[in-house]
This record gives sequence, C-alpha cells and structure tokens, in this order.
Amino acid sequence: ADPHHPFTPGGAPSLPRHISASSWCARGAEAMAMAKAKSTALSAAEKCRNILGASWEAHLNTIKADAKGSKGEVYTSRVHYMVQKGMPYLIVPENDMHNINIIIDERGSLSVSSPVPGRLASLLKSINKLPPRVAMTGDVLRMKETKIPVIAESFKKAILKEHKAASEATYGVSTVLSSASATCRSRSEGLLSLLNEESSYNILKFEIGCVICLYVF
Repeated sequence: ADPHHPFTPGGAPSLPRHISASSWCARGAEAMAMAKAKSTALSAAEKCRNILGASWEAHLNTIKADAKGSKGEVYTSRVHYMVQKGMPYLIVPENDMHNINIIIDERGSLSVSSPVPGRLASLLKSINKLPPRVAMTGDVLRMKETKIPVIAESFKKAILKEHKAASEATYGVSTVLSSASATCRSRSEGLLSLLNEESSYNILKFEIGCVICLYVF
C-alpha cells in the first residue's frame, strides 16, 4: 500500500504529508462557513420572494417633479401590484402623482410588508416592532399601449382564479376568511375589489435595479 495515500488499509484515514492538521481543519471550517453563508443568502431570497408574492399592497416612492424638473423630494403613496413572471406590475390610480413624476424621473423604490392580520399589526406597532418587509429600488416604467390590455386581461384571469381557489377552500379556512375584518381581508378579496371599482388605473412596470431586495427585520 502507498504510505502517502490519505487512506491507509486497515486503519483510520490519515492526512497527506504536505497538509498539516491545522491547515486541514482551517479548510474545513472555511468550507462550512461558505456553505452556511450560501444557505443564509438563499433563505433571505426566499423570504423576500414569499413576502412579495403573498401581498398585493405596497408603498411606492418616486421623486416629485414640476415644470423645472425633479426637486429631489420624495412622494409616497400606497398602490396595488401583482407579480407576473417575477416582474412587479403596479396598479396606480390615474390621478396619482406617480404618473407625472415618472415622466421626469423614472427612479423609484417599492416597499412591501409581510401581510399581518389587523389586530396583530396593531399589537406589533404598539411595541415598536414592524413586520418583515422587502425594499426594492429600480425604475418605474410606463408600458406600451399595445401591452396594457394583455397585462390587464392576465391580471383579471389570475385574480378570478385565485378568488375561486379561496372560495373553494375547506370549511375551516373559509370560516376564518369570512369572519376577518376589513383590515384583515385576504389577498384574493383585496385584488377582486379592484375589478369591482369604477376608478381608472394605470398599469406601470417596476423594473428592479441592482439592489434586488432587502429583507428587513
């Protein structure tokens, strides 16, 4: 048998002569640290994706603009959104200032909080503990007129499909949803209300920039 082979027959594994025990342990610790960091990163990304997919309301921030250009002040309002193929599409009322702001400056940011029932949200707020949220920066873009009907129809089908699934849920789940207050309505009910409103909306695309998302505790 080769005495320099790391595994000697009939005995415990041995290290090659050119590698010290301390160096071998250091390499092992480094590999474990890298694996742990990778696992943590994936976990954070999954949490961000789950929060984004579970909600339908967000706070959109754009830069205020006037005839002279951007002032640098930030305008914020609550908007509805849906995610299609990983891309957030914003449903913004026609009279919202965002529609004017992005003509001058397309930069914006989007903040989405994890959906929390109304009473629990009040409790968390009373102890100064906010629910986890995702923050993204990017560009808020107007869509081509030809694409708007396609996206709108896709939204409608997705909303109706989701509402049907919620209405066909088990008795226990449907009881909880039906007994929830207005501040604790389900995602499907929130999106369905958009179809029943007479107000006009614009559909804007939020193109995520380099900072994809930040999981804030």
